[in-house]
Order: sequence, then structure tokens, then C-alpha cells
Amino acid sequence: MKLVTFQPDGSRAALFGAILESGFAISFSAIMQKRNRHTDRLDSMDAYLHHLPESEGEAREMLRYAAENEDQFTAHERFPLPEVRLLPPIPNIPALLDFGLSPRHLQNAAYRIIQREVKPPLRGLLQGIVRRKLQREYKQPNFRYYKCNHNAIIGDGDTINWPSFTSYLDIEPELGIVLGKDSRIAGYVIFNDCSARDVQLPDFLSLTGPARCKDFDHSKGIGPYLVTPDEAGDPLDLKVEVKIGERLRWKGSTSEYTAPPEKIVKELCSIFQPLPGTVLGMGTIPDCCAIETEEWLLPSDKIEITFDKLGTLTQFVPDHIEIREQSRWRTREDLPVLSSGRVLPEQPSACLPYE
Repeated sequence: MKLVTFQPDGSRAALFGAILESGFAISFSAIMQKRNRHTDRLDSMDAYLHHLPESEGEAREMLRYAAENEDQFTAHERFPLPEVRLLPPIPNIPALLDFGLSPRHLQNAAYRIIQREVKPPLRGLLQGIVRRKLQREYKQPNFRYYKCNHNAIIGDGDTINWPSFTSYLDIEPELGIVLGKDSRIAGYVIFNDCSARDVQLPDFLSLTGPARCKDFDHSKGIGPYLVTPDEAGDPLDLKVEVKIGERLRWKGSTSEYTAPPEKIVKELCSIFQPLPGTVLGMGTIPDCCAIETEEWLLPSDKIEITFDKLGTLTQFVPDHIEIREQSRWRTREDLPVLSSGRVLPEQPSACLPYE
């Protein structure tokens, strides 16, 4: 099943439902009303996740009925996908945790940051340390994670915030695991963990971990659907493609993750019992972000992140941005003007030479 939280065109009401094979979105409330049969377990995504596995069985039964009697539903009960707004499928996420189970991405990203921030010969020494450390994680995964800002969630079709303190905004496409009752894996979502790269090193050198580089408003994309495990298939065998407008194409795969979702959940539950609706990012797909490709986002970019079987999460970069802080890295020549029309002052870069 592809489960959704959506708003019909022109409506402010958020409905919980699913996508029919015909391409229409339909709410469980409409199906239950047609059948004259109501269950509280399908009133919302939150209720669904808190009542697994019983709610899953009821949802499947309702969708079978809708598919067999689709012609009985009016235009006010089922909606073509282009005519609905897909909200974040899990509206009330109690916790959003991000793991780093893609060591090739971690190595590539660390190399780039060290290259921009550190002079030789220390640069080569640090890169060697990173390489040796992360090579071990292919055989022995490290289940470290950080706590994301779960209040920064946005959905399909929404616009990412570009903070005024960064010149190097980036995306991080990830496979997201959604947990239900008793830490059961309810399904998967596409997770876009946006990052401000040129303020990342000070955060990572602090004792508190990511802050400005990760937790800014409207930085955590989730969607477009919650896809149940049976429909997603093997979560470690999904092709990934990222399109940035018409100018950039990146490709990757979930096959580079070093542990399956079940192992991640088991490790997490050895620490605490996560609440239903908790979302776990598995780690950034290698080769699918600017810190690795050196192809950076621009104002007005349209971002399309596609995972096999999970759909496409579409998000946008603002048309106008205002950068108020001089970057630690060299000034981007393609971002010379603030939204007010003022040109960024030419100042010596705060970063070390990038050679």
C-alpha cells in the first residue's frame, strides 16, 4: 500500500488515505462511509501506526472494497493525484533520528570538507584517518545517530528554507524507516535531510553535534507516501535518481547501506523504545548530493528525488535568498546578489585555502 495524508484541491482538511492503482487518492473515511462501517484505527495515520498490525489488515480490506467498487465513488470522494496536496505522510512525528550507514558518502563528504578547511600536510593525514576508520564500517557497521529537528518537517511540493548563514545549501536523499506499535516497521518514506555544508565543521567539532548545519526551519523533507514493506520489496535494492531542474542528474542505490532496517531497529531498541511514528533515516545515498559532486543548488531549483517503488519527493529551492554571513569557504560566484539587490562584500574568506 501507498498510504498518504492529503488535502483535496481547495480544502484545508487533512485526510488519511491511500493511492489506488488507478492513480486516484482516496480517504479511508470516504470508504468507511460508503461501506457504512467505521473503525477508529483508520481515522488518521497516527491511529493507524498505533494499532498495527490490526490496522494494516483493515486498511487492506477497505482498499480492496474501493478498488472493486471504484465507479461508485464520486469526484468528491476520490481525487486525481495532481488535484491533491500531499502532506508529510506522518503528520505528528515524535522523533526523527538519522543514522550514517553509507560509509562511502561519509568518506566522500569528509574528504571534501577537509579539503576546504585544512591545509597540507595535515589535510592528507586527516583524510587517511577518515578512510581507515570508515573502511572498517563496511564489516562492522556503526549505529551512531543524531537527533534531527522533527519540527522542521516539510512534504512533497514544499519549499526548503535557505538560511541566511550559509552559501552552500545541500540535500541528502535517504531511505526513511517508519515505525509503528512495538517498533514494528510500518513502511518506508523518502527522507531529504538538508544541510548547510559551510557551517558543518564547527558543529561537528563541538561537543553537542549538528546544530546550525542541520536543524534550520523547513529542512527535513518526508514523503510522498508511506509505502508498506510488502510493496517496497527489498529495501537494500532500490535504485535512486536525483534531478535538479534540467541541469543536474545524480544516481545511486540503497545497496550501499551496510545494515538492513531490521538490524537498525534492533540496535535502537537496545537503547530505548521508540514511539509509533518515529522515523529513522538510514544515511545519505552516495553520489547524490552536492558535497560529493561539487554541483551546488541555486535559487529556484526544482529538486526531484526518486526511489524505486517509493515514488518521487519533489521540493523547491526559494526564488530569492538573502545571505547575511560571509562563508567560511570561498565566495560562490553564482550567488553574488542578495534578495534586496545588494552585492555581497568582497572580504577575505574565513576558510583555509582550497587547493
